[in-house]
Amino acid sequence: MKVSAKVEFGIAAIIDIALYSELGEAVTVYSIAKRQNISSKYLEQIITVLRQANLIRGLKGSKGGYVIARPTDKITFKEIINALDVTILNDMTYYGEEKDSEMIKTINDNLWNKMTGYLQDFAQNITLAEMTDIYRNSKENQAQEFMYYI
Repeated sequence: MKVSAKVEFGIAAIIDIALYSELGEAVTVYSIAKRQNISSKYLEQIITVLRQANLIRGLKGSKGGYVIARPTDKITFKEIINALDVTILNDMTYYGEEKDSEMIKTINDNLWNKMTGYLQDFAQNITLAEMTDIYRNSKENQAQEFMYYI
């Protein structure tokens, strides 16, 4: 599967916001860009998409920035991916030379439709809370390994 930089950076940005806004503090575009090594200008475009999808919300003022709009265990990756690029989880269809052939119908019904269904189910069943926990645990394991070598 090939995903665009927009999707990849958008997922990194929303996980970053989820992690760093857990205590209610807003996360700035600059801080996300710095931590994730993403252009601030490009990130602002992605943030706009996530905000319009009601996945994050902006806070104004001197301590302004972005926070997650709803509990992270209520936000699925299907929502996030669809907000960033609706074509990724769309139904796939194969068109051969004869669109109505039994072979093409068999391929579509038993390969592409099942594969798409699996991806949609997988994305629906993994939440932002789960991904932040996975990331947090991987960072803790890396820190423990680092301390072992010191």
